[in-house]
Amino acid sequence: MRAATWMFLICLLIGQFNSDLCGASPVDGANEYQDDDYDYNDEDDAGTGSPPLVAEEVLSAPPYFEQPDIVLKAKPGDDVILNCDARNFDISNVAMWYRQSTVLSNGLTAVSNRVEVLRNNSLRLASVTPEDGDDYYCVILPQNVRQHTALTVGARLSILCDDRDVTDRSQTFKQGDHHRLVCQTFLPTSTAIKWSFNGQRLSTSAEDTANGVVVLDNVDEENAGVYQCLGDDGSADPPHGMVSVDVQYSPKVSTHRHHVNAEEGGSAEIYCDYRANPIAISFFIKDGKTLSLSDKYSIKNSLHKQHNRTTLRVKDVDEGDLGEYLCHVENAIGSNEVRVQLSYAPETPQFENSTVEGNKVTMHWLVRSMQPLSEAVLDYKLSKSIRWSTVSMIKTQHHNSGKESGVWKITHEIELTPGLWHVRVKTKNTKGWSNFAPNHDIIIQDPEDASVESPPEDLVRAGFGIGGGSDEAEKKNAASTIGLMSGLMLSAGSIALLRL
Repeated sequence: MRAATWMFLICLLIGQFNSDLCGASPVDGANEYQDDDYDYNDEDDAGTGSPPLVAEEVLSAPPYFEQPDIVLKAKPGDDVILNCDARNFDISNVAMWYRQSTVLSNGLTAVSNRVEVLRNNSLRLASVTPEDGDDYYCVILPQNVRQHTALTVGARLSILCDDRDVTDRSQTFKQGDHHRLVCQTFLPTSTAIKWSFNGQRLSTSAEDTANGVVVLDNVDEENAGVYQCLGDDGSADPPHGMVSVDVQYSPKVSTHRHHVNAEEGGSAEIYCDYRANPIAISFFIKDGKTLSLSDKYSIKNSLHKQHNRTTLRVKDVDEGDLGEYLCHVENAIGSNEVRVQLSYAPETPQFENSTVEGNKVTMHWLVRSMQPLSEAVLDYKLSKSIRWSTVSMIKTQHHNSGKESGVWKITHEIELTPGLWHVRVKTKNTKGWSNFAPNHDIIIQDPEDASVESPPEDLVRAGFGIGGGSDEAEKKNAASTIGLMSGLMLSAGSIALLRL
């Protein structure tokens, strides 16, 4: 008991000693934390601690454009709106419009009388002209953010094809199509629309053409070319435009020799010329069968005077090779063909030329025949006459040299009374008669009647061309020629058959 009492007293004395040494009262841990907090506040009041926490300032995002560059196209006379669609645009921002370096607007106030500023900062241009085409830009201040708009305004003149603008472009049509070309201007003054085709002025007699419209009905090869439109406003630089037209058409097939002469055992060439767009293929048919390359047949394709030419060469000609050949040509648009007759008879004579001295006419024809010619006949008649008069022209026994050329020249002289005459010739060789040559017209002038005119120049052609009658000349000379038929006089014709 006594020992426990002494231990209590010793512990009490030790606790009193520690309390005096630290200058603190015997309190629990919670009171000690409050003392520390008090001391911290004293130091804060003295201005030696960290500043108090405050709310963080929130800053707004700057304005921007989703499309900084815009391309805009318009037609003359359109009302055009240039957008200024800035994101994050607020009350502190101001929008300004410029054309190049020229100020057009400040905020919602327009500086230029050509423009109007809308409430959303867009710019409106009324009735634009080609001169309004330029670089416009919208600036958002104070951040100086920009959006550029490149405005182009069409020409003062446009060409529409079936309501589509084709000015200064190319168009492809198909044979048989129907199209309308419309020329329109965008000018404040009235203009006269003038069309031309391949450099030649189109007639304005048609109502549609006078109104600026060209109608292409049942389009064909001859409609291909360059169409130009001019808006004649009286200025030194009138508006104009063009459209280039390409036409796809089925083949156009022809030949100058519908009858080809051959000799037994020899070779013969049959050909046809054609034009086609798009490209075409060609081949020959005989007796319903397509001819292919063999020892008998060879085929050559070439270019002849801007035409495609296909030539069939037949070797070792015999009776089985005579007859009709078809030159057939086809492309994606269609097909066409021409018929050629291979025979031993002379080919159709071709008029070469003629000379007139007073009433005397000298005429020349060319004939192809590998066999000797035995006879030639000249038919002639006055215009409006029904019946032909005939004269035998040659005897072939005098002309046997140069047979290998196969070309004969026939010359005949005759005297005719004034008027318009039609003449034709056919020939015979040892195998048969040729067809008559196409009619050729000859005019004999009456010295006392100036109303008889000379034939058109294209009626007198050299070479293997084909002559034809002139209906206009017949009309002009009918009155002066009907009564002259009985006055026909034939000279002692000098007839010559010459080998070329």
